[in-house]
Amino acid sequence: MWFKVDDSFFSNPKTAMLSDGATALWLRSGSWSAQQLTDGFIPARMVPMFRGSDDSVRELCDVGLWKRDDERDGYRFHDWSDYQPDGEEVDALRRKRSEAGKRGANRRWKRKTVDENGKNGKTDGKCHGKPMANAWQTDGKSMANSCPVPVPVPDKKEKEEYSSSFSKEIGVSDFELVREKAHANADIIRNYPKLDLSDAWNAFNSRHYGETHTVNDWTRLWKGWCQRRANMSGIPPSKRHVHTWQCEHVLQALGRDKETATPDQRACQMAKQLNKEQ
Repeated sequence: MWFKVDDSFFSNPKTAMLSDGATALWLRSGSWSAQQLTDGFIPARMVPMFRGSDDSVRELCDVGLWKRDDERDGYRFHDWSDYQPDGEEVDALRRKRSEAGKRGANRRWKRKTVDENGKNGKTDGKCHGKPMANAWQTDGKSMANSCPVPVPVPDKKEKEEYSSSFSKEIGVSDFELVREKAHANADIIRNYPKLDLSDAWNAFNSRHYGETHTVNDWTRLWKGWCQRRANMSGIPPSKRHVHTWQCEHVLQALGRDKETATPDQRACQMAKQLNKEQ
């Protein structure tokens, strides 16, 4: 969805003299509000994420582009509804796009073929009611019979459990349920333990609503989203702990404490082993 900017933005008296910082804050926060369907409301806690300063906020309020909302602790865009589509309209469009994406995926995975009479018909990959081998299952060799020998194929349950069918495109809600998403979450938490993963996912889900990608692409997009969100929020990545002969993990493994810690061979080997496992 788009955040609309008037083509006279550059010459409008309210905006022409804005600093670069205030202009960037206005644009970033506006695109965020359009994505999150907040109807022009910007929580004060989000300003640092948009790299906004107190001076930039003051500029926007002084020229009338923003108005302070003390009750909700944030700011509101001036005349948002006059220029931007309302939340219900955007949500309806997103649902429409989502349905279109699903129909496209269904067509992609349920292709029609032409039968021997030249008529269009659907094929389910079966011969005489049994699963039929695909072309790739013949190793490129021609089959002896005109009717291929049935080859067992995974049932529906096995297909669902085997989530590594990376060539298949799925929606963002389906990506949330696969195990690759859980593995990605573990990596993100390990690298950015102070990041609010729930907020990050809600924003990611809204941004990519109605899109379809492979599991690999979703994983890459999700990790990149969290990394950028952490960087924009000023959240530093966690540093990997390096085990030493006197760290608490080695002492605990050897039954020692700080008073009895010594850099002997056992302690050094234990530290090396823990670092290797990590």
